[in-house]
Amino acid sequence: MVGMKVNLEQLKYVVEVAKAQSLSAASAHLHVTQSAISQSIQRLEQELHMTLFERSRSGTVPTPAGKAFIAKALDILQQMDELRLMYTDPDLMTGELSVAAFPSVMPHLVRTVAQMKQEHPLLSISIEEKGSMEIIRDIRSNRTHLGFIVIYDKDLRSLGGLHFRPLHATRLVVCVHHQSELAKLKRISPAQLKAYPLALYRDGFIEDFVEEFTYQHGPLSILFNTNNAEAITTVLSGNIAATIGHDFSFYHHPLWKLGQLKLIELNVTEQPKMQIGFVQSESRELAVAAERFMQQCIHAMETEQIQAR
Repeated sequence: MVGMKVNLEQLKYVVEVAKAQSLSAASAHLHVTQSAISQSIQRLEQELHMTLFERSRSGTVPTPAGKAFIAKALDILQQMDELRLMYTDPDLMTGELSVAAFPSVMPHLVRTVAQMKQEHPLLSISIEEKGSMEIIRDIRSNRTHLGFIVIYDKDLRSLGGLHFRPLHATRLVVCVHHQSELAKLKRISPAQLKAYPLALYRDGFIEDFVEEFTYQHGPLSILFNTNNAEAITTVLSGNIAATIGHDFSFYHHPLWKLGQLKLIELNVTEQPKMQIGFVQSESRELAVAAERFMQQCIHAMETEQIQAR
């Protein structure tokens, strides 16, 4: 590997393809042609004398050697982000930073807080678990500085005065215990969904789905609604009921990592397109601290996501 040349652009490409598991999706997100990404990765593979991805009709998935390389690439890209902030006025890394997110990413927020406090002990950080619409309202009223939210594509224009950084497209799915009678299904019909008990988190997107489903197919069998994520975990782990939620949220759930959950597609009318990402005010108050927190949290989630595949 003497004389090997690897550039940051190639690292960004392999990381994005690993996240999306698709050259076309990575191309759309990076606003770079698919052929440019493919050729760049091929040149990198030739330089490394290894295969980073297995390509098939079902997607583009990192090889075992590719996973190790991509983990290092993520570290390098984060270090480059850190260099950009290294000479920021230290006074900007003091004060109180308020962060809010929906439940499934709270473990990442906790770990990011611990890391931030080591680097910036004078920065006071609070984290809260809330629904996406409430987070947006709190950011507009300056009660929250940074939020991790879900939003309909059609509502992105309504974020006037706020900056949104999209990370992933998402959709609603049914989640069950792996021993549930539904676990053998790849897609669930309206009749099958109506016949099974559901425990639902109080989320505007889930409420929209239930309202539309009820209008088209009749009422669901709802065991309870709650704003307590642990209650949902309890019914899933005990195989008491199923739930409905954003696919992305389950990928970070402890039971998913243990192989105890199964996700089932909803065989209903086409869902509105949704995005998951960070939102913050465009004002400059605590902007550097919020940017640093966001970078570290994204790095932690991307590392876990790639290693889990």
